[in-house]
Amino acid sequence: MTRRERLLTTLAHREPDRVPLAFEARQEVREQLYRHFGVDGDLALFDAMGIDGFSVFTDAYVYPRYIGPAPHTLPDGTTADMFGIVHQRYAPLAFAETIVDLDDYPWPSADWFDYSDVKARAQAVKAQDMLAVGGEGGCGIIHAVNLRGYELALSDPLLDPDFTHAYMQRMGDFFVDWNERWLAAAEGAFEIFRCGDEIGGNVMCHVNPTVWREFYKPQLARIFAVAKRHGLKIWFHCCGYCRPLLPDLLEIGVDMWDPTPPTVRDNDPVALKREFGQDLTFIGGVNEPEVCVDGTPEDVRAEVRRRLAQLAPGGGYILGPSQNLTEDVPLANVLALYDEALKCGGY
Repeated sequence: MTRRERLLTTLAHREPDRVPLAFEARQEVREQLYRHFGVDGDLALFDAMGIDGFSVFTDAYVYPRYIGPAPHTLPDGTTADMFGIVHQRYAPLAFAETIVDLDDYPWPSADWFDYSDVKARAQAVKAQDMLAVGGEGGCGIIHAVNLRGYELALSDPLLDPDFTHAYMQRMGDFFVDWNERWLAAAEGAFEIFRCGDEIGGNVMCHVNPTVWREFYKPQLARIFAVAKRHGLKIWFHCCGYCRPLLPDLLEIGVDMWDPTPPTVRDNDPVALKREFGQDLTFIGGVNEPEVCVDGTPEDVRAEVRRRLAQLAPGGGYILGPSQNLTEDVPLANVLALYDEALKCGGY
């Protein structure tokens, strides 16, 4: 099978020739692998290692070209994103205290992007035997945190629900319009829609599930509806605790969950497969912080075999690390992970 055939088969919850392989790694790890295999760049690395491309959409994610106003710059020269955010350093909506204040914030516009070559670039991705990925979910807890700062974002829903609904609605309005323009420009060339949000830490959600359902779920549902109208499967990233909300995510259209970390509370792979395996494709799953970092190559191989046995039957599993492969993962362990997956991942 080709990469595309293998991925599309498993996303349809059927068994391909072998379990597809995901890749998530820091640049230091990538550089080691480039040198080891004598290649230049991720696509050549994927070919050398049998990787199918998830969960980092290297060269497969087609983003419209930004043509909007010059971004905000901090005194030290650091450039903000289109929302004015400098990650963990500057929260541009922190000044707002009332709904009226929201009018003083320069909300981004879908007009700030050039979509004219989106279709051609998506088709070029497919020509490289990759699934074409587009869209951006936004509107999650972490986006609110980046706009408001942790303290305000997490207390807003409790202290001022009307104000919180107002700024979440404005965020949702932008993402709905932006994604509609973006996906329409592709004229059917996209196959996957991307969204990520760190709903929780290792043992609990950042907000009570009832709060998530009131303030974040409705906006995500609006945005995901755009993706579904364009026939896309929805990839959702959350490497923290989100077990109570998996049924909600499925309800609003999520098809894939990355990176299925087994070290997070309630993420028993056997239970997850039993309860959600008919509807949800699991991506990742191989214990990165405990086994890939601290284990031996044989420990990694045993972990790979264990995950294959638990999550692969019936399709709906793309094997990979449960977090970014960090620079403290020995190269021998990275090689063992993918070698064992190729040896033992056949159906």
